[in-house]
Amino acid sequence: MRIRAWTTGDIGIGTRVFLRIDANVPIKKGVVEDGDRGRIAQTVPEIIRLCAHGARVILATHLGDPKGKVDEKLSIKPIAKALERRLKRKVVVLDGVIGKHVEKAILEMEPGEIVMLENLRFEKGEEENEVAFSKSLARLADVYINNAFGVCHRAHASVLGITEYLPSFAGGLLHKEIKELSTVPLHPFVLIMGGAKLSTKIPILEALGKKADKILLGGAISLPFLKALELPMPVKPHGLLLPADVAAAKTVIKKYRSKLFVPIDLVLDDSEEKVLDVGPDTIKLFASELKGAKEVLWNGPMGIIEFPGGRKATESIAKLLSKNKPRRAILGGGDSVDYLEKKNLLGGFTHVSTGGGAMLAFLAGEKLPGLEALK
Repeated sequence: MRIRAWTTGDIGIGTRVFLRIDANVPIKKGVVEDGDRGRIAQTVPEIIRLCAHGARVILATHLGDPKGKVDEKLSIKPIAKALERRLKRKVVVLDGVIGKHVEKAILEMEPGEIVMLENLRFEKGEEENEVAFSKSLARLADVYINNAFGVCHRAHASVLGITEYLPSFAGGLLHKEIKELSTVPLHPFVLIMGGAKLSTKIPILEALGKKADKILLGGAISLPFLKALELPMPVKPHGLLLPADVAAAKTVIKKYRSKLFVPIDLVLDDSEEKVLDVGPDTIKLFASELKGAKEVLWNGPMGIIEFPGGRKATESIAKLLSKNKPRRAILGGGDSVDYLEKKNLLGGFTHVSTGGGAMLAFLAGEKLPGLEALK
């Protein structure tokens, strides 16, 4: 896919640049939890590059889901502080997203300075892609740059609507994502899928299943497959399965049964009402199937990593990849990335994607509004 990248001819001294980033990261007790390969860290080079060209940089991101209302608990102030630490320069948080006071503050900026708009989703026009709101955002800048791959599957004002009113380009991180995710797979190619919400994973299983040599399934999405295959499964979780998920699993099984590997044992909580993880025999099975892989693409944890009893399989596979070091190994999905980075277990990955749903949609061959606008 070819998308427009900005060049030195597009950005000059004093150019007002609206830089859409994806800084929707975990914040606990007012402190951002985002490591050296996280979303904030990966957007820093673009900011530095723009400042070096003398641009006035206007940063914009969403955080959480405030549903179009101001919620101080979802203010981007902690994100601005995290950026300041990485940039080693001031990031001024503006009191709002649009309006005369915001426009005035931006006009008073000096070349090379950075400001940050408040949470875009404090305004209902963002998610509704309202024309008036899109125009208000566009009035703030001379140029628009999208560096937020993680939201490119959203037809929101700061992703799609604004591109109607400004010269619009892709940032370096966005280009990197497209390049990494567009490569022809190396074989043997192993697809690892975990997490929850099977409905969001079916398109990628359908699309990449034919390219993969093996498909390893863990997490909650593996349970409908166990049911569809009529394999032994704990009684209580068995009753929680959605008929639509089981039907979808049967469709995938029909196409890819010979290359599909599902859990052969599970770890339950004390009440036996919740599946926490895939079991030790499954870890051994998956480790065996990963031997010799030249490419691995992984989305979603193998267990519920919020619980101590749901972490072993996810950690074990990450350690195995660090040891085996496939020529290409891509990790996507916020939960997996955040957790494995905290555990210092990202060493085996050649690319850590900043996209969760966007990565799945792109790999499934869907048209992403944010990318279509930049063609």
